[in-house]
Amino acid sequence: MKKSYWWIVISYGAFLGWLLSFPYNGPVLRAISAAANTSVEPLSLIYTFVPVLFLFVFFIYNPKENHLKTIMILCIFVCLTGTLIIFLSKPHWWYFTLGIMGICSVIYIITWSSYYTRQIPINKKIKIMALVIIVGNIIYYLINIGLEYFTFNTILFILTGVLSLSLWASYNLKVDNPIEIHFESEPFPTKLILTVCLFLFIIKLNGGIAIYVIYPSYKELYGSLSAYYGMLPYILVLLVLYCFSNKIPRMQYVYFGTSLMGMAYLSYGIMQNSILGYFLTETLLQMGWVLLHLFWWTFLGEFASIYGRPLKICSFAFFANLLAVFCGGVLGIYILKETDNYYFACSSYAFIVIFVSFLIVPWLSKRIEEDFFRKLNTDISGETIDNKNRFIIDKLTNLEGASSLTPREMQIAEILLQGYTNNEIAQKLHISENTMKIHARNIYSKMHVSNKRELLQLLYTE
Repeated sequence: MKKSYWWIVISYGAFLGWLLSFPYNGPVLRAISAAANTSVEPLSLIYTFVPVLFLFVFFIYNPKENHLKTIMILCIFVCLTGTLIIFLSKPHWWYFTLGIMGICSVIYIITWSSYYTRQIPINKKIKIMALVIIVGNIIYYLINIGLEYFTFNTILFILTGVLSLSLWASYNLKVDNPIEIHFESEPFPTKLILTVCLFLFIIKLNGGIAIYVIYPSYKELYGSLSAYYGMLPYILVLLVLYCFSNKIPRMQYVYFGTSLMGMAYLSYGIMQNSILGYFLTETLLQMGWVLLHLFWWTFLGEFASIYGRPLKICSFAFFANLLAVFCGGVLGIYILKETDNYYFACSSYAFIVIFVSFLIVPWLSKRIEEDFFRKLNTDISGETIDNKNRFIIDKLTNLEGASSLTPREMQIAEILLQGYTNNEIAQKLHISENTMKIHARNIYSKMHVSNKRELLQLLYTE
């Protein structure tokens, strides 16, 4: 893997580890709040909600590319300073500090997304994102365990070290041979991105409920056990997906992820706080979130690679994400205080959300596919169809993995990229549709993609 890719991984991976461990309703914030006899819920809600308000400004203001690294470094410095303030000051300073840290955290992530979008090729995005999340969750896992053995001063030292690592990697970020964005001049796809954000909002409501209801209840009952086991399923599934990511179509991540979440909430409602219920619920929930998190990040990266404007697209997505977590958190707190059987209430609500999601997913999938194909199959700069086909052949020949294609596979790949279906190609070449499907799978495997859309994206963004 290229050195420049590792800077991208370490930069956000380390920052994500700090974020999950500390300000994002992390175990460190909970431990500090408990020691100071301060409720953690308002602190976490402030960290989540204040950036939501700020993102309205960020929609309008898009910083210049040569300012992105400076912005990232300043944001990390603010987060580092805020960490020191919370550890060393009185609780009444914490609310303001967490609000500022929340804004800087979101700005950092959005600016980092520009490097991720422009530097990482389409067929490597999911692997790189998996590595980022693995690094972040390993850091979170180790710090969570460390709370059982270390003093707050030691934890503070570790957190500052993690942020310093992110700072060092961010300083070394650069874009070598940036991915060319072909449709940046076209109108921003507002309706499509709003639909995606609506779906993200619906799904992430469950995240708020899990953060404020499920995880605390298990933490209270199985404190040490949850510290050791909690993130293991998440990390293990990430490792598996890192190895086999290109063999699974992106939309399958959504179906599998939402299904696993539904089973997790059902387990929580039926088995409640039993030890078996804990293991089953935690495992299913973490597996579901892995799939959904990978989908959203890689999809947004692919989306921005096609349409350009990575800062604006990620701003919309983070607005929906944070607003959903905030609303889900408020709903979770209400359920805990006002509902006697909150197990049943959480499960029922989660199933409603998942049912609605399954209604949206097929339409969203079809809409995205149609739009990508319309964009990617548009004649390039008004060229003739013949010129376009020559362009496809030239670009395909130069792609990584193309040299491993057989002459027959190269022929089929060229026809695939012209927009023909498997059935049409089978008739054209006088072969069975099953044989055509085998050829297509071999092509996708050798090109490190999972379907025709991703192959088209790879062709037009390389």
